[in-house]
Amino acid sequence: MAALAKNNAFGLHSPSWNLAFPNGNLTAIEILTYCPHWLKSVDVIDRFMTNGGKSKTIAATINEFRAQPKGAIFQANSAQIMMSYAMRRAGYDQWTVGTHGQWPRAVNRVEGDLSVTDFRPPRLTHPKRIMQSQRKTRELAHNEEATPIAFKDLALHVKKHPAGADALDLSRCVQYALKHPDEEWLFPDDFARLTIHLGGTARVTHAHLDRQAFARREAALTSTNCSPTVTHASRRKNMPTPRITRAIEDAVARSHSGTPTLTPRKRKADDEGLGNGAGDNQRRSSRLLGRAINFREESDVEAADEDLLESPYSNSYVTPAKERKLARIPPIPASPSNDSDFVDEDSEPDEEIPEAEVASDEDVASLEPKLRRAAAHKARLGMQSAFVGGSPHASILNRTKFKTALPSKISDSQPAYMSTIVRPEVLEVVKAYAFRRPVWLAPPILSANRLKIDNFSLQLYAAEGCTNEAEMWITALSCYRFRGPRRHAPFRELHRLTEPDPKDTSDWAENIRWAKEQHRAFGSETWTEYDYHLEMITEHRRGTMWVSEETVRAGM
Repeated sequence: MAALAKNNAFGLHSPSWNLAFPNGNLTAIEILTYCPHWLKSVDVIDRFMTNGGKSKTIAATINEFRAQPKGAIFQANSAQIMMSYAMRRAGYDQWTVGTHGQWPRAVNRVEGDLSVTDFRPPRLTHPKRIMQSQRKTRELAHNEEATPIAFKDLALHVKKHPAGADALDLSRCVQYALKHPDEEWLFPDDFARLTIHLGGTARVTHAHLDRQAFARREAALTSTNCSPTVTHASRRKNMPTPRITRAIEDAVARSHSGTPTLTPRKRKADDEGLGNGAGDNQRRSSRLLGRAINFREESDVEAADEDLLESPYSNSYVTPAKERKLARIPPIPASPSNDSDFVDEDSEPDEEIPEAEVASDEDVASLEPKLRRAAAHKARLGMQSAFVGGSPHASILNRTKFKTALPSKISDSQPAYMSTIVRPEVLEVVKAYAFRRPVWLAPPILSANRLKIDNFSLQLYAAEGCTNEAEMWITALSCYRFRGPRRHAPFRELHRLTEPDPKDTSDWAENIRWAKEQHRAFGSETWTEYDYHLEMITEHRRGTMWVSEETVRAGM
């Protein structure tokens, strides 16, 4: 048995790079999981680089499925060095990952061919150079074919077995050997026989191809490495202005001290809003002369006036002459509970206030600004009715003369939904629903030369009897024409299909609605009616609990 080399980058007793390739199909994930030293094979490198492989995706795959010695992380630079050393030793001088497409290929393999039957190990393409004195002792360890190993030994240092689109036959064989340790199965000699024992070779689908496998790792790297970057301009834009900062500091100071404080800026603003004061040579009305008038706008003193007039203490500030004038008007009786029932009885006039009672100078002085504001509000209401029409507010005079008791409760009962108490967390979810963003799922990568329905092939796939081009497109892209998805190429893009019936809540209809949402939100255009794509969408929808609005309405 050939001894293992000392420079073992993937753990003790990992399969040798000189282990022969089996007769069968292997995915890129299976090669990197169970036989990572095959990354030194020029045929493996050519297959990976031609089908979208990169150093970072190869390193990410190894770290995902294998446990490195001492818990280390396999770096992308290590993969680059390992592949560059092998290619340059094989005669591709100055080879790099980026320049691989410039070199002629030894064998032109198609993208859908996952067979490794004719792949060559490093001992055949670039054998180790051994000194003459060491040829007898070390030649076998470096340049001879490695002895077959047990299938269960391929699982050494493997922390996760490939599954789904990442796995074909080798993954099933390794897991079977682990479950049946008493059976003797050797790799690669017994690979074909064990595959037949497990039911035959698995069918290779589009998702098993190397380009698809690397694209899935690329999408995972992009989603984990993307972090919001804040530029200097955006940081400066989001910073609070000095005025806002001072306002925040003042609010914090007031909250700690418990007493309201006025900053110089606040005191200045208050002084400006006081009308005529000491040292103010310009009347307040003159300062507001150039202001645009909005007759529907509430006055800034309206609230204060209404509070004053409706206050129970406002009567004590009315002059005796005003009291005598108001006393001559008979008061309106209190309104009953039902406004349609009138009370027919006479009311006696209130007692007149003696003329001897004269208001003091302080009362008159305190009343003057309030009456001026009431008069200004009355004039404002008159201007509103003259220019705009009826005023929505009641007259101040009517409020002063009459005290009409309004019913305390509206006779009509409120609807049930208006009296229902909704929890705050439910309201937050409802508000956020309008601004929701779908969960992005990396779309598959399809060949640009695939068979698809376009203007040149429309007549081949449209239904018979169409009278115009619009009908041909409708029949060619109808989601119900085949009573489900097409079972053969060309597989139509889901976002191009017609809208399903709103009452249709099947997986087929939900997958179409999901694909249309992905196209609107992210521009994904490669989700097709291919059965594997539909299985991925269905699994994703159920995993994220995605439901269309049509299904929600149908359930209601």
